[in-house]
Amino acid sequence: MIHNVLPVISAELNTYLKSRFDLNEDRLVLSNLINQDGSVAIEGANKVVCSLINLEEETTMKANGGMSFAGGGFVTGGPDINVNLTVMFSAFFQGKNYVEALKFLSGIVYFFQSKPVFNSSNTPGLSANTEKVCFDIITMPLRDLNSVFSMIGMKYLPSVLYRVRMLTFSSDNIEDEIPAITGLGLNE
Repeated sequence: MIHNVLPVISAELNTYLKSRFDLNEDRLVLSNLINQDGSVAIEGANKVVCSLINLEEETTMKANGGMSFAGGGFVTGGPDINVNLTVMFSAFFQGKNYVEALKFLSGIVYFFQSKPVFNSSNTPGLSANTEKVCFDIITMPLRDLNSVFSMIGMKYLPSVLYRVRMLTFSSDNIEDEIPAITGLGLNE
């Protein structure tokens, strides 16, 4: 589900930014900021990077029950699990392009201000398993924001954070299409 929602909304946001700023090339990438080896994960510069920062269970709507292990296998049919995502849009602009970075961050805020809710009727690329996704801006104290960038292993970049509410994982949508993993060197 996450593998569908973030790419679809990132693609729509990218189209919006290209139209708003009269660009031919993509400026938004869905990626880590830093690779596991500590190197920068972004190819090139002057990009806005969309990164998943956190996934947390939404407990206010939690139902009783669960998945149990019985007789050597899992018994499905447990309650739905609702999750919220924390997504960060970081402006990875170098040199004298600081004002450009701020321009693109403003564009992102305008985009989600004009379309805070995504569903199958206004965003056709969403999975049939995704009823609705809402984007709410997060105001984070500077100390906490510093902790986020330290955790990532990166110096501060101009950025904006959003809480993405609420993805529902249920036994009804457990068969969501997940693309095959390639490039791991297994059986190739």
